Amino acid sequence: MTKIHGTHWMVRATCITLGAGAVLGIINGFNAMGSTASGSPVMCAVAVLIYLAIGAAAVGLWFGEDLGLQATRLLLVQIPLAQSASFSYLFYTGALGVLYGGSKFGLQGLVGSSFALGIYPGSASNGDYIVGVNLLAIAMLVILGRVDLLPSASPPPLPQSPS
Repeated sequence: MTKIHGTHWMVRATCITLGAGAVLGIINGFNAMGSTASGSPVMCAVAVLIYLAIGAAAVGLWFGEDLGLQATRLLLVQIPLAQSASFSYLFYTGALGVLYGGSKFGLQGLVGSSFALGIYPGSASNGDYIVGVNLLAIAMLVILGRVDLLPSASPPPLPQSPS
């Protein structure tokens, strides 16, 4: 597989998507901390910290830092989607393109950021469930897996000694 440089337009688009999504996620997390309907303030704080890390990784990648590239592996948490009567999980930054199946099938796209984790013990199981994958997160991981931050493969020429 060919490598792409860190300044390639696909890498820049990934950085912009992750950075903008991180800002939206941080804003949503702080807004949710004050709301009683959004769940635990601790979970909102964890989501804000994850979005901060994703934003920092996007900025680091933009400036060609290896740590930024390695930290974008946080995208792995954005791939799965699950929802049932007793459990739900959804996490995305910037955009979501999910292919899902279960009691419903489909493809859905969203722009923004969202984090939802719910465990509902003792809930009545009605048999409805959805399992999906975020295709955009997979595409971003494929792009980032091809990034080469090194300047070039050929070393500069050695200086010649005067004879």
